[in-house]
Amino acid sequence: MPDPPSPRLTLGDLANRVLATTDADARHPLVVQLARGSRSAEQVTAVADRFLGSGPVGRRAFLEWVVRVRGSLPASVLAQITPLLSDRKMPPVVRVAAAARALRALPDRLESAKTVARALTAGLSPLRGLERLRQLQHQLDKSRGLDALIERREQRVKMDCPRCGVRLPRMAMVRHLWHEHGLLMERGKVRGLQRTVEELQADHAATHDTTALDRAAILVDPAALRGWTAATDPPADDLAPLRAAAEEHRAGLCPGCLAELPEPLPPLPAPLALAGGRLAGDGYVVEAGGRDWLRTLAVATPTAVLRSGPDRGRMLGSRGLATLAAGAVLLAAVAAAAVVPAAVAAPVTAAFRLVLAAVVVYGVVWAVRKPPPRRAERAVDAAWTVLARRLVRGDRRAGWLTRLCRTSVGRGDPVARAGVLARVLDRAAAGQAEDAEEALQLLAAAGVLQVEDTARIGRDRIAGVAGLAAAGFRDRPIGYAEYVAGCVVQRDPAPEPGDLARLRVLLLAAAFDAGLRPRDLIDLWAVAPNLRRAMGVEPLHRLGLLYGVWSMRAARRWERVGPADAVYDLARVAPNISGRVLREFPDLLLYHHPAPEVEDQLGPVLVCARGVVVGGQMVADPDADVRATKTGRFGSGYELAFGPHRLRLDRRPPDDFTETVREWLRFRAKVLLPYIDGYLEPGSPEVAARVLGPFRRRCAQCGTVSAVAVGKIGTPVR
Repeated sequence: MPDPPSPRLTLGDLANRVLATTDADARHPLVVQLARGSRSAEQVTAVADRFLGSGPVGRRAFLEWVVRVRGSLPASVLAQITPLLSDRKMPPVVRVAAAARALRALPDRLESAKTVARALTAGLSPLRGLERLRQLQHQLDKSRGLDALIERREQRVKMDCPRCGVRLPRMAMVRHLWHEHGLLMERGKVRGLQRTVEELQADHAATHDTTALDRAAILVDPAALRGWTAATDPPADDLAPLRAAAEEHRAGLCPGCLAELPEPLPPLPAPLALAGGRLAGDGYVVEAGGRDWLRTLAVATPTAVLRSGPDRGRMLGSRGLATLAAGAVLLAAVAAAAVVPAAVAAPVTAAFRLVLAAVVVYGVVWAVRKPPPRRAERAVDAAWTVLARRLVRGDRRAGWLTRLCRTSVGRGDPVARAGVLARVLDRAAAGQAEDAEEALQLLAAAGVLQVEDTARIGRDRIAGVAGLAAAGFRDRPIGYAEYVAGCVVQRDPAPEPGDLARLRVLLLAAAFDAGLRPRDLIDLWAVAPNLRRAMGVEPLHRLGLLYGVWSMRAARRWERVGPADAVYDLARVAPNISGRVLREFPDLLLYHHPAPEVEDQLGPVLVCARGVVVGGQMVADPDADVRATKTGRFGSGYELAFGPHRLRLDRRPPDDFTETVREWLRFRAKVLLPYIDGYLEPGSPEVAARVLGPFRRRCAQCGTVSAVAVGKIGTPVR
């Protein structure tokens, strides 16, 4: 049977239960229930009398109850609160809450606040009394009288500085302690900043309260806050603002304390601005003007105008020279007419012949005369013949010359600037520039421009650039290779995808030849963005396969299956074929030529990181079905089964072709793929130190040595 309903308690019964309960936690719900039931003035007065007549226990219960009464308090009950505020046997928190209830019921005047404050702070020192009033102030949304009273007392109460002994009012003492001694005053106690921050950090770690974190962030300096953040191992999203700020400042982040570290290698200077025949940058200006009639040229430095007026030697264009020649014919004819008698020829016929001769001369000169270069081309040529010649001979502004080299790629006359460019390379190689990094940038930009200029007469552009970068892996600083790669990948217009694929392969070969292993390249790409764009491999485990092919080039182990070219040899000796194949299959490892009758129909057999390619179809399964069968009603055709693919053939392939394809599938699976297992093994410490040395920075705050990249957290190194 259900339990019978409990009898409803009266206010008197609830009051008796409150008085009989000694445990504060058990008494709290009873006090709340009693306060909710005390609505009318008579009920409030009756409960107050019951509590106040029950001794010390009743007086405490009275204060706990009266705080929670929702309605207005009768004057008789309100008058009983103030005398109890000075009873020091009651907990301060109860008295402060009761004082706040009294102030909310009393008029908001200074006299009312004085009466309550006098009782609440009875027996306390002036400083402790002021702290108690501040606790009361926190309990109230608004009390002008209490605010005025606290302000007056703060002006009167003075404190002694524990460090220097100066005596100041409380607010002035707070400022004095912070600015003069770096100390905080909290709840009347002077505390050190470090201790306060440590407690806030511990509080945040225990409760995950963001308020404590915000207070700690305000108190500590940014460096200490970054160090604390690094020690907590925050998620990547929380570090995004720090990385963005570092990228804006062209800096990296220390992995130990997240302090900003300066960029290890300065970026390449941007190309000069070139538009409408005007080349400008760093205060230097070259402007080619005029049309096909009269050409002008102006050259200026930041301090002087070197040339302004008609373009010497190229002043007249095709139309201008043709017009001048036709005008000379007409003038000569007019002069002849002045001395030849009029009877020799009729005036009309003579005039017609003269005009016709002038037109013929105009057409012949215009057709024979080589058209002048475009204004942009002429501006680049003048920059080399006038400004570059002057700068390399005089103050040698390496930064501007680097920008000019980057702008001149694919523009201007390579023959006209060959001599000046050679002198620029000599000066940069000798390191005679004021800044070694600027000299390295100029050496890279001038070298790339020289390769581009010779490519116009048939030199392999990509092989030349790869040869330049290879010097950075061997003899020159690695920053040289980074700058060479930057001049290529950042050029306008961008290189063709096939050229970039060839460059990637040739750079990998140069790096492996210089002793770098896949792990060294991965560490290098993390801090060298231009080299990552030029030679990066995705996914990274393919580096193991590429390194495996490179390591077996001398023994050529794949020739047990059939003759094939490694991707490195193919990229070096067959630019067109390798560029076309790598554009479609960037993970190419080996290039096998089958029999001519098969290659004519299916093309070469490609061994790639993802599988083996026959006839444009890729299969990775080493046990795949590979066989050739007759097709058609009369058996006139053939079909090659290559895994799930079916390839049509006009002629029967040689008997050993299918077995060779099976062997390539097994060679890839059993010989090449195991190289993936060790691709993250570290290489030689000497090689790693040489490669990553220019990118290492030691943090001045925590001493951590790391390889730094812009906008990223550095990689710790030993």
